[in-house]
Amino acid sequence: MKLSTDLGTPRVLHPRENLFATGTLGSNGAEVVIESDGCASVMVDLRGTFSGTFEVAGTVDGTNWVPIPVRAINVATVGYVAAITGTTAGVWIGGCLGYRKVRVRCTAYTSGAATAYITTSLAPDNAPQTFITSTLATAVGAAGAAVTLTIASPGAGLRHYLTYLSINRFATALLTAAAAPVTVTSTNLPGSMAFSFPAEAAAQGSLFPWREDFAYPLAVSAQGTATTIVCPATTTVIWRVSAGYFVAP
Repeated sequence: MKLSTDLGTPRVLHPRENLFATGTLGSNGAEVVIESDGCASVMVDLRGTFSGTFEVAGTVDGTNWVPIPVRAINVATVGYVAAITGTTAGVWIGGCLGYRKVRVRCTAYTSGAATAYITTSLAPDNAPQTFITSTLATAVGAAGAAVTLTIASPGAGLRHYLTYLSINRFATALLTAAAAPVTVTSTNLPGSMAFSFPAEAAAQGSLFPWREDFAYPLAVSAQGTATTIVCPATTTVIWRVSAGYFVAP
């Protein structure tokens, strides 16, 4: 167990709870480093007038640094982000379990200076990911055109978690029956997931809806990678694809 001294008089040794560090990030490459040995979470508070990008990262060997995804506490940002970008002051939290040190580093400087306050704690960042508000992505095409729904890469160390997927097929004219189903494909979904749609003689104006609400969010295959749902060009068909998702490690 690690021990630290309190700030009273006399200085008394007791089990450590939190560690603190502060510094100014006012140039590209400027950083604030804090010990995190034995800690489970890190909180970063950025204040001041600034514009830039700030990466939170951890190291095990003291040399190689790995980005730590963080989520906003009091900033209007949904889910986790790979880096803190912009001009808005606020507080972010992430997990640092197992890292020897944690740093906040300016990776892209524009102007001003951010005062960084960092805390590492024994307490974990245990916010239930399923409570994070779902973001909507949707795509719609024209009659006879292919449609691809692309959910952009969330950044290093992060992946998409799908909460639902909806695919609608609308007939702009009478559909001609065929012997093989129409296949909707995907990238970055487990097992290259695909979906079969009927190739029946559907009436003009008819809608064939398909929807899956995942009881447990569906994690995509790879971190830092875009996810796509691809509907093929189908004569006299308009496709609409919608997905709910959140971003997390």
